[in-house]
Amino acid sequence: MATIYLSSTYEDLQDYRRVVFDALRKADYTVMAMEDYVAADQRPVDKCLLDVERTDIYVGLFAFRYGYVPPPHHSNPNRWSITELEFRHAEELQKPCLTFLAKEDAGIPLKLVDAYTGDGEKGERINKLRQYLLTERLASAFSSPHELSTLVLAAVTKHRDATRAPESSGLHEPQTTAAVTWDIAKNGSPYPGLMHFTRKYAPVFFGRDAEVREILDRVRLPEGRFLIISGASGTGKSSLVDAGVLPRIEESGIAGDKKYVCVRMVPSQGGHLFDALVRPLHAYAGHAGIDAYELADELARQPDTLPQRIQDIVSKGLNGGGLVVFLDQMEELFTVRDRAQAHAFLSALYRAANPGTLNVIATIRSDFVHHCYEHEDLLRVLNGRGHIGLGPIDVISVHEMISKPAQCAGLSIPERLVRRLAGETGQEPGSLPLLAFALRELFENRDGNELTEKTYKELGGLAGAMRKHVKTVEEKVATSFRITEKDVYSKIFGPLVVVNLDGQPTRRRTAKESFGADLRTVIDVLIKERLLNAEGEGHESVVSVAHEKLFEAWPTLARWIADNRNDLFVLRQAEIEAGEWEWHGYDLKYLWHEDRLKRLQELIKRFGAEQVNDAVRLYAAPQNSLIERLSDNSLWHQERLTIGRYLAALGDSRPGVGLREDGLPDIEWIEIPGGQVTLEEVEHPFKVKAFRMARYLVTNMQFEAFVNAENGYRNKEWWKGIQRSEAPAPPSWNEANAPRETVSWFEAVAFCRWLSQRTGSNIRLPAEWEWQQAATGGEPKREYPWPGGWDATRCNSDESRLNRTSAVGMYPSGVTQQGVLDMAGNVDEWCLNTYDKPEPPESLRIDDTDTRRVIRGGSWLNTPVLLRSSYRDRYTADYRTNYAIGFRLAQGTR
Repeated sequence: MATIYLSSTYEDLQDYRRVVFDALRKADYTVMAMEDYVAADQRPVDKCLLDVERTDIYVGLFAFRYGYVPPPHHSNPNRWSITELEFRHAEELQKPCLTFLAKEDAGIPLKLVDAYTGDGEKGERINKLRQYLLTERLASAFSSPHELSTLVLAAVTKHRDATRAPESSGLHEPQTTAAVTWDIAKNGSPYPGLMHFTRKYAPVFFGRDAEVREILDRVRLPEGRFLIISGASGTGKSSLVDAGVLPRIEESGIAGDKKYVCVRMVPSQGGHLFDALVRPLHAYAGHAGIDAYELADELARQPDTLPQRIQDIVSKGLNGGGLVVFLDQMEELFTVRDRAQAHAFLSALYRAANPGTLNVIATIRSDFVHHCYEHEDLLRVLNGRGHIGLGPIDVISVHEMISKPAQCAGLSIPERLVRRLAGETGQEPGSLPLLAFALRELFENRDGNELTEKTYKELGGLAGAMRKHVKTVEEKVATSFRITEKDVYSKIFGPLVVVNLDGQPTRRRTAKESFGADLRTVIDVLIKERLLNAEGEGHESVVSVAHEKLFEAWPTLARWIADNRNDLFVLRQAEIEAGEWEWHGYDLKYLWHEDRLKRLQELIKRFGAEQVNDAVRLYAAPQNSLIERLSDNSLWHQERLTIGRYLAALGDSRPGVGLREDGLPDIEWIEIPGGQVTLEEVEHPFKVKAFRMARYLVTNMQFEAFVNAENGYRNKEWWKGIQRSEAPAPPSWNEANAPRETVSWFEAVAFCRWLSQRTGSNIRLPAEWEWQQAATGGEPKREYPWPGGWDATRCNSDESRLNRTSAVGMYPSGVTQQGVLDMAGNVDEWCLNTYDKPEPPESLRIDDTDTRRVIRGGSWLNTPVLLRSSYRDRYTADYRTNYAIGFRLAQGTR
């Protein structure tokens, strides 16, 4: 192999020299350069000129600095710089001189430009030399280090090929077999199929040299510390970075002599985004003395600490090297995670990116780029030099992707087949996955070491190969597990596919353990057959569709997506809205209407609750969160009414509000201590024995159980000695958990008789002195059920402006000392005794007269004075047209 002399000024072109030096050495050329010089008893200029004589090719790099000029008595009568002396000497010796000139946009600092500093006769010397090289030597121009390295390698290779010795005879000599660099026995196929090219496949990754160089050059720029690479699905973004860019960075670095560590993160591979980031950094965090698990949780709570924590990991865990985070499939930030989480994560990661410490290279599908517009930092990246768009690949590059991996693996593939594959692939962005799959199939079905056209024809071309493979796999699954498509595939596809807000399907990674054992056996087969992809091990293993191209190429999957697109879209909407709801403290404004939530519940049931994330399940069934919100005293009345409606529509599971499993009213009893009570306008006190009071008013659901029971409302037994109604009056408001109103005292008594008989207990209406004892908690001076004076936030009164009842228990701050709710406002409550002459036992007698019976507590249409715990009111026992009178149950203690 030829020996090359590398010449240039040093300080201004240091980074350029290093990239060229490394590239030539890796291409097996011997390079002589000042980087290898050691102290010796020899003038530098003499050493340099002697080395020029010893080499086969001279390569000169020139920017805008002339360089050091040895004195005339050092064999330099023309007062040339060492750099020009080297060039002139090579030219005099008629060595091949390959020269390269930096362009104006090469980013050379002004302090290293003679025209700015005044050196080299104010730039005249270097300008004169550059002009000569342009006109007489046809020097090539460059703007970046990796562009330069490509130009140098191409020029050296061209010179080598042009100067090969002519054949000694008229016959072509046999072609030498290229060295095999990919061990099939050890590494398997040089074509990864639908999986992207990882760093393992770097030795057989071809066809993207220009893109790799462009990315490496951008990474060097200050604007490239956070680099976004966008492109359509199937353009090979992940492969380009993982197998093309990262290995170059790990080998040659980015700037200076730092060694870089490159890690890949995928947003969905973690409990949360910071967990996904920290997971590939576990070992380095450990070396820095940092607990990675605690770090992930800390960052989730305090994203602003990420820059410092990254600095700690790099300085202590990487021994001061550099770190590159490959944020692959960034679109998952906008499909799996909610926008608020994504925004906080991206802001922290952007601030942490710092040249020399952390570089971020992110890939994102082009149809998700618009999400970046909503983020100030990402928009800045897109508008600058930190964004690279990856377009269709040209036919020549496709040719390299096909032929060169085969050469590296010692395989043969006919040129005709290569051209056919490249032609069928064309420039369609989504066709590369089909090509990759077909090449893998050709390898698996090769004839010895040959990939044949016969096999390709049998596969049915690019699309046919995929269809044939899928059909074979499905038949295998059906035969092996005796299952139908409906039984299994919908349960597998559901967690693995998400439809974004543009209506387009995309992949979702899901923990393998979240599938049932029977489904995991099927998933293992699909993984083995490369239709699904698995990443991670053990409980951290996640599963995904191998490539989004399968959304079209896998007929069963395509059909399932078409049949379920609307439902998947609803689930995706729910994920976003659930995140917003949680982010805003479960504010009702961010909760769907009850009807939409019911549909969401049905979808979760159909797709499998275990396959839907916790946030969506909580969003679909928000009752517990809503009940917890009731304790917020700042909640306004309309919000409490709305919460009650949600509970009624979605299922109010609070004990004491609904029905038991046997269909009877579920009553939650509160123990009330005995005491002494004085009634307004009554001269003597009343002694109260300890008793039980229902925590809640009787609800619509509970009263309807009495109405609809076979031996309930229509049973004459419950009406003995009292006036009987043929049918109940309808409630004014129908929510199941609203207090029953439009009910007469007689109906309330009948209800108590029915429930007593059904439960084998003595249930009745409370006497008003019992009611007052419960309302005051046994403290006669307490004016309202709560301590202190009037407080409109503690009950549903005329000041709430609701103009109707609310669900029971919506005002927990209005609870009595023992725990009874709604004893002020909402609805008045029938008491057992008569209003006139309330003394027992006569006042407690149950009869069919229209005697005025006591009501207590006031209602939603009353002013504060009527809601006092001591206020007495009355209605005739048969009165039930009032939409503000209900009742509550009591029973004596044994």
